[in-house]
Amino acid sequence: MQRSFDAEVLDGDAAPAELVERAHRGLSLAHSLLGNKAAIVRALVRDPVPVRRVLDVGCGHGSLLLHVERRLGVEGVGMDLRAIRSGASPRSILRGDAVRDRLPMADVAVSMCLAHHLRDDQLVALVRNVGRSCRRFVILDLVRHRLPLALFRTFAPLFLPGVNVSDGCLSIRRAYTPGEFRTLIGRALAGTGAKFSHTVAPLYIRQVADITYRS
Repeated sequence: MQRSFDAEVLDGDAAPAELVERAHRGLSLAHSLLGNKAAIVRALVRDPVPVRRVLDVGCGHGSLLLHVERRLGVEGVGMDLRAIRSGASPRSILRGDAVRDRLPMADVAVSMCLAHHLRDDQLVALVRNVGRSCRRFVILDLVRHRLPLALFRTFAPLFLPGVNVSDGCLSIRRAYTPGEFRTLIGRALAGTGAKFSHTVAPLYIRQVADITYRS
């Protein structure tokens, strides 16, 4: 399956605010049901050093930020490319381009389903940029594989709005294969002394790169 570069509905600014809000509620539900939020929390809990501040890169409306703050009692700060439209979002969400803009300082950065929106060079630049402000970066994303695509097409319409179903299928097609993902992370960290682990969940529902930068 070739990687798609088609734009998703939520990638643009033309969608009505009500549709965007409904879609973000659907995204939050999907990430909870798939265990993505729980996977991020588990990764943070396993940190050998106390985590006091977490940066969410590509945080959207702040659903993951709120979840992490409530579960772990940490301070959360987010950065997203687009203005936040939801009144329920945390106040600590900044607007900016995490690929090239200076990022807030934090102990650990997390990113949930952002990587598939980036080109190869952008993902490499993002990994390098985060290393300037955080000692660790946990990247969770989808896997480009026919199995999760088939499962999502079958079950997502049962509990998600139509915009989430269409965007979700396209997101899987836009995602990296495990081999592509590992290669790009390795390229970004080459010569820096940083280390990373890479895991793929059963049924290819997600993949996680856990990066520890050199102090």
